[in-house]
Amino acid sequence: MKKFNHQLKVFLFVSLFFLINQKVKAIDSYSPWDKEIVTLFKAMPVQEEGRLKPMQTVARYKLLRINNSKRLSFPINGEKIKVSATEWLLDCLFRPELAKEMPIFKINNPAVIESIGVKAHSSPRERYSYNEIFMVQDAMKILSERTNKLGEMMNDPDQEESSKKDRRDPINAGLLALKSAVNEFEWAVNAFNFARDGVNVDLGSISDEFQKSQNGKTKISYFVEQFDKIIEIARGPEGKDFIDQISGAFSLLERDTATAGVKDNVSMISLAMFPPQDNKDEEWLKPGYFIEQLTFKSNELTPDERKDFSSWAIPYLISLEQLSRNVSNPDIFKGELQKLSDNVIKIATDREEYKNIKLELFSNEKNLFHWALPFYVMAFLLLAFSWLSPGSRFSRVLVVIVWGMAIFATIALVAGICLRSVMLSRPPISTLYETIPFITAVAVILCLLIEFFDRKGIALASSVVVGIIGIFLAWKFEIKEQRDTLKVLEAVLRSNFWLATHVIAINIGYAAAILAGLVAHIFIFSKRLNLGGDDFRKTITRMVYGITCFGLLFALVGTVLGGVWANDSWGRFWGWDPKENGALMICLGALIMLHARMGGYIKDLGMNIIAVVILVITVFSWWHVNQLETGLHSYGFTSGIMFWLYIVYAIECAVITVGLSCYSPSKKGFFNTPMAISFFLLAFVFTIAFVTLAVTTTS
Repeated sequence: MKKFNHQLKVFLFVSLFFLINQKVKAIDSYSPWDKEIVTLFKAMPVQEEGRLKPMQTVARYKLLRINNSKRLSFPINGEKIKVSATEWLLDCLFRPELAKEMPIFKINNPAVIESIGVKAHSSPRERYSYNEIFMVQDAMKILSERTNKLGEMMNDPDQEESSKKDRRDPINAGLLALKSAVNEFEWAVNAFNFARDGVNVDLGSISDEFQKSQNGKTKISYFVEQFDKIIEIARGPEGKDFIDQISGAFSLLERDTATAGVKDNVSMISLAMFPPQDNKDEEWLKPGYFIEQLTFKSNELTPDERKDFSSWAIPYLISLEQLSRNVSNPDIFKGELQKLSDNVIKIATDREEYKNIKLELFSNEKNLFHWALPFYVMAFLLLAFSWLSPGSRFSRVLVVIVWGMAIFATIALVAGICLRSVMLSRPPISTLYETIPFITAVAVILCLLIEFFDRKGIALASSVVVGIIGIFLAWKFEIKEQRDTLKVLEAVLRSNFWLATHVIAINIGYAAAILAGLVAHIFIFSKRLNLGGDDFRKTITRMVYGITCFGLLFALVGTVLGGVWANDSWGRFWGWDPKENGALMICLGALIMLHARMGGYIKDLGMNIIAVVILVITVFSWWHVNQLETGLHSYGFTSGIMFWLYIVYAIECAVITVGLSCYSPSKKGFFNTPMAISFFLLAFVFTIAFVTLAVTTTS
């Protein structure tokens, strides 16, 4: 008997072990959405973050925040299934149980997922499904408790420093990112619960007057339509027993209303997909708003107002109900979506709000920036092949092809910038992201113009390299930030005149300073490796000199205009604003270089070394001052960038060191020796240190 009991215990233990460690059933089939449904849905307008955008854009950035990619792919029976962001959002809203089985959460650090009790995958590239995390006992509870604790510490002034340290911990940072992704996903799969499930109350049990209840539930559209009558009957003698039932219905409604975006704490993930009743109103409405107005705030409306609002709002709720309950019937679903889409788009068109939706859909589909990248890459490869036989007919043909590719890629880049500007009805730069393609385009165009007149091949090679680096940087920045890059500006920044003058002038100055520094790299390594000859290096020096003069003009004008703008907006000059001081440092650096060159204190090598120093100052002004988190023009904190900035600084210091090593003792005096260059470098270091100290102590 004892032996049997022992065997039974072993059996139960082993069984329990396998039950605990078994994998949640992976998705085993996927039925793609009808293409017409996807086309209709992605073009529907939604108001988010202060502007109207297509549903496709909303879906792409929500998926990016969860999946770290704008597309979803997963294997089914050995076949790789690809799902677009629009299809994924359709699944979340209308097929939530299927969406919960999709492997969507990207967790790079296995320790993060293991810290909440979920078994990590063998490959860090594999993603996790919602069910895979949710089905593990207490996993979501542990995740919520740990992230809530970090949030409380962050809001406690006494624990601010400790909170920053804890948030930098890789596991804690991963948990916060996972919690954010889970919240985003739960919004999507629960957003239409009220339309799909109805209200958990049987109106027929309150009164025979109500006949539209099914399985103890009532459609939300019918519930809000009859709400006043329901409350009146429930308060009567025959409705006493149903007050608790109505209260329970209110609790569920509050949950679903919050999910739909009425509550303040979820307003950032709302789906405002319905135009306002009054055309004078700018704010679009969320489904939960209709429910709130016709139930919780019904007593604030007069009978006529309620009747008018009800006749306008309830058809929208009925449309959502029809969509949610006819997912298995594609024809009915498509017909309902077509009617809803036509209605909303017509109103948006009448309000003159839909024209930019078409442009944004075109921009999303064509992705002009990404079109430019492969052409720059191919141009660089062909140019490299042309170097195998310089001067030959083969080389000349390749150079012509490279010219064509570089021009085509640049046109695509400029067209993408202009398209964004048209969509937002403002000049092309207002955010840190937008500076990247703009500076890239300016630098590439400068290179192509120089090459057109010079024909040495140096500027042509520089143009395609700058194009590759710039577009790649823009792509990585978008992936890192995981936010819509088309931003609505703060009121103080909505002056198109200043955006079209000060901001553009400063960024042209940035582009020229960066380009001059990059071209100077060629001189330094050519000198160190004794390649190209003196004439080759003279050509590079002339390029650096001309580009620096060009950049100084725009940086100086832009800096002065920035002060005038600040005085116009706030009644004072910009003072110690970090961005403006960065621009001033660029101007001072260029002036020092040009005056030292003109005075004979430095020659070609010294000028190129200082051009690299100005490049470092430009990077500092463009990116590093954002980490100071002071000043309106810092454009906010960019997390995770300091490591890469230090890498850039280290590389450029190495380049400067290589340049200094090229000097040989001169008989012409102090100013043509490495000591002279060291003197100028030291002056720059003190300038940076002084400005940084001033910014951090007086802002």
